[in-house]
Amino acid sequence: MPGDSLKNLLPPLRRRLAHRYKTALRRKVGPAIFCLGLLCTPAICADNASAPSPVPTPDVVVTSHLTDGQDRMGTGKLSPKAEAKSRANALYTEAMLSLEDPKNNLQASLAELRQVAALDPHFTDAQVEIANLLLQLGQLSAALEQLQTAAAANPHSIDIEAALAYVQRLRGQNEEAVRLAKEALTKNPSQVTAMRVMLEVAGDQNDLAGGVLHVEDILKSNGSNVPASSWLMLAKLYVEVARGSAHAVVGDSLNETLLPIYQEAAAKPPAEIETLTLLADTYRDLGRKRDALRALQQAVEIDPANVDIILRCAELETALGQKASALKHYEEAYALSPGMSGVRETLGGLYLDNQRFEDAVRLFQEALAESPHNISLAISLSIALEGAHRPDEAEASFQQVFASDSCPVEAYLQLAVFQLARDEPAKAAATLAAAQTRFPNSAKVRFYEAIQHRYEKNYTAALDSLDQTRLLAVGPEAGVLDMHFYLECAMTMNLAGQKDRFEATLHEGLVKFPNSADLMNELAFFWADEGTHLTEALALSKRAVELEPDNGPIQDTRGWVSFQMGEAKDALPYLQRAAFLTNNDPIVMQHLGDAYLKLSLRSEAIAAWRHGLEKAPRNGDLANRIDAALAQAKNAHTRSAPTP
Repeated sequence: MPGDSLKNLLPPLRRRLAHRYKTALRRKVGPAIFCLGLLCTPAICADNASAPSPVPTPDVVVTSHLTDGQDRMGTGKLSPKAEAKSRANALYTEAMLSLEDPKNNLQASLAELRQVAALDPHFTDAQVEIANLLLQLGQLSAALEQLQTAAAANPHSIDIEAALAYVQRLRGQNEEAVRLAKEALTKNPSQVTAMRVMLEVAGDQNDLAGGVLHVEDILKSNGSNVPASSWLMLAKLYVEVARGSAHAVVGDSLNETLLPIYQEAAAKPPAEIETLTLLADTYRDLGRKRDALRALQQAVEIDPANVDIILRCAELETALGQKASALKHYEEAYALSPGMSGVRETLGGLYLDNQRFEDAVRLFQEALAESPHNISLAISLSIALEGAHRPDEAEASFQQVFASDSCPVEAYLQLAVFQLARDEPAKAAATLAAAQTRFPNSAKVRFYEAIQHRYEKNYTAALDSLDQTRLLAVGPEAGVLDMHFYLECAMTMNLAGQKDRFEATLHEGLVKFPNSADLMNELAFFWADEGTHLTEALALSKRAVELEPDNGPIQDTRGWVSFQMGEAKDALPYLQRAAFLTNNDPIVMQHLGDAYLKLSLRSEAIAAWRHGLEKAPRNGDLANRIDAALAQAKNAHTRSAPTP
């Protein structure tokens, strides 16, 4: 429930002051006076008696006819009516200035505003401000009476109608409040107060989503007249009310309601960066990374030099496995802002990932010139030099790193990982042995030794190292037993043929990390391959897809579980998406071909297997499937041939 002040209700809105006072006010108090909070929207001039425009007006709306010839008498002086308006504007300005003073006297300001209303009953800003002050003074009934009188004098004022709706809400008259708010919003879809009243009443009734839909319907009924700013204001108010209500709305529920609002705002031309980034954030929070990326790419088209948006595109592309695009965007960001913290280091890391070692060397050398004692940069430079086939420099760099008293265990581990990635397990073994000598009680070193043994296909030694990892993972080292530890254990056990331990290990991991999509995926796939616990596998794979909808292997598992349950038709869309996301991974293409064949789509099955075989020419399973399908096709053709 908001406070009893209309001024606190809205973001700052523009003042409507006479041109003759505008320059003097800016000299006296600066432009801030034109951003004071008002309940009404910037749609009505002080002397306006006609219906307002539904589109927000420019920064300052000047009261009309104060100095025009029609307001002057034959003597050149203002007419009595125009003079009254002029005095009303002057008093209003003084009253608003006094309200900005921390030591202001509300009663004195109220008296001045009453004089304004007496001089010009059609000065709606003053009428609303009087009600606002009465609410601040706790005079709810007086505020209602004031607004009712003002409404009688200004029957077409949308702002007064919205203010009445707000006061009726404070009085607990929600039905009347919603009626007035709906009327005001229908006339002017930019009327913020009316929008808030409708949402707050809906929130009180535990139907905030319904309230949002009601407001959306009103905005849509106004068609193209509704600017993007109205939709953005609806989103802002919804978030405020959702988080402040007794039935707080958070997470996906919040974002699912926000999404269509931001989509409407983004559809209003011209597209604006703020709207597109809000839309992208909502897509991302809902796990729709590809949609988020499309929105950000549209924002980049509007402002190609916006480094922040370029980096956000790169982050999403990295998460989606689009390494080439991510690298391109990081290069653009670095070119635009080479001094931005972290950009050079991230780009250097991407160069390492893409085996552009000389480029990585250049960036890390630049970074080290600025931060010569940064051990992490020194490690990265050492690895880049190794990859660039500059062994003497790499050796010198590594020795400098390892000789440092502050050398962390991660220096050895990063080198070992790089060596394993280059299929150099013997070198990795030597690096890890040196690490173990220096850090004999490190669980991390034992864990990486297990990975190194797995690369050598020495699964017994790998499992021994994993057991030692468990024993050493205490105190500061306890974090080693993370999700990746359980995945490594499961993988090694499976390769070692210890399927009984495999399943138990994944169960243990899921107890500790119940929201790990990777652990869910591994257990579901194991069950699917075994043809057991298929109902449980289906539940796990569904949850994994919800958590990571753009993960190709997870989509593959979801489809493979359905296939193993005899639902090839249901499996097909998941397997097709998995093929797209994994760029025709051979295992995925094997599953996809099997599903096609089950649905009597032999040609499609053969095509899928052939795509997989292109990626893995030595895959005997794929080759055998193709041969069998071609033989079946030939036999079927022979049997159907007519008898001569």
